[in-house]
Amino acid sequence: ASGDDGANTRTACGYAPDFPSGSAYFTAVGATNGPQAGRAEVTCQSDLNGGVITSGGGISNLYRASYFATTSSIPYWQNSQVTKYFSTVSPPPTAGYQTAGRGYPDVSLLGNAYITYVADKQQSLSGTSASAPVFAGMVSLVNAARKAAGKSSLGWLNPALYAFSSKFILNDIKSGNNKCNANNLCCSQGFT
Repeated sequence: ASGDDGANTRTACGYAPDFPSGSAYFTAVGATNGPQAGRAEVTCQSDLNGGVITSGGGISNLYRASYFATTSSIPYWQNSQVTKYFSTVSPPPTAGYQTAGRGYPDVSLLGNAYITYVADKQQSLSGTSASAPVFAGMVSLVNAARKAAGKSSLGWLNPALYAFSSKFILNDIKSGNNKCNANNLCCSQGFT
């Protein structure tokens, strides 16, 4: 899960990358909103279309350089995507974020209005903690199919996700931002 307070904290403005999703060793899952209400899929935002939470995301300030980073401190497996984002995003993010480092989330799935049952009562739950288990279930199904075919499990996903993203991305989310937190505190800091 990439966190539910956008690029900021629950109580204040200012870039605050989430942990552990900012770590290059984890596959961070963000949240989207829209399809459950028959609308276009966008980044889940607490201030838009009943989003409840705002999907976390940004550039890690803890995991900037590591053994798998290029000279730019961006992990080699996402270097082209992060570089492309910053060269094409308009308007550019407000200053104050790390300019090089591990970008996250790696993938995003619907994270709003899951119908669940808790203590025999139906309720709607939202957040990246809802979208992350769905993605984990999808990966489990892929691993089961690979095992049935006599192949190994996927293992660490991040390098493969970026290397083969053109083969499986169904919907590249290019609408929305993560400037508001789950308490609807909206800031100038965040990413579009």
